[in-house]
Amino acid sequence: MPCAHAVNLSDERDYRWRVEELPITGIVIPVAEADRFVQSASGGPRRLPGFGTVPAHITLLAPFLPEEELDDATWEALGAFFDDVTPFGFELTDVCEFPGGVTYLSPEPAGTFRRLTQELHKLFPEFPPYGGAFDEIVPHLTVPLAEGENMAALTTALTPGLPLAVHASAAAVFVTDEDGTRVLGTLPFGNSAA
Repeated sequence: MPCAHAVNLSDERDYRWRVEELPITGIVIPVAEADRFVQSASGGPRRLPGFGTVPAHITLLAPFLPEEELDDATWEALGAFFDDVTPFGFELTDVCEFPGGVTYLSPEPAGTFRRLTQELHKLFPEFPPYGGAFDEIVPHLTVPLAEGENMAALTTALTPGLPLAVHASAAAVFVTDEDGTRVLGTLPFGNSAA
């Protein structure tokens, strides 16, 4: 179901999630294939305003614990959680836009990402997805517009390469601060070598 955000919104809220302060930590599925695809199709790396260059990913849970609070017990809980996840394939199928102008690639099937987000939120109930800002979970891979670029131009550049087949075998914990984005840890899925 492409661009699933268009249904059942309870209000006219702007879908641009505003981060009040950095650093911000999140649990994500890195999508290196999308970085290569977007750069090749659109002429280079993309920068998220206020965040710099961020590796392509699909967010599962953010904001999350600050970096200095990620203790051994948290890493063990995350490791056990993702050890129970089986590696899976998905496709990036459509270029979409949230209200407010955020452009993204839509992953299918999206239900796997929603389920992982919901289960992580149950494990860490003090951290609702996107701080509880949105009524529904819309899995997405943000593709920032280049300065002066519009949605139509980006769609024209990316659409011929879609769907893009991707294989997810690990999650990661990212932190973004004034210096950019760093990977704090990688969390392999169970049977990732298979």
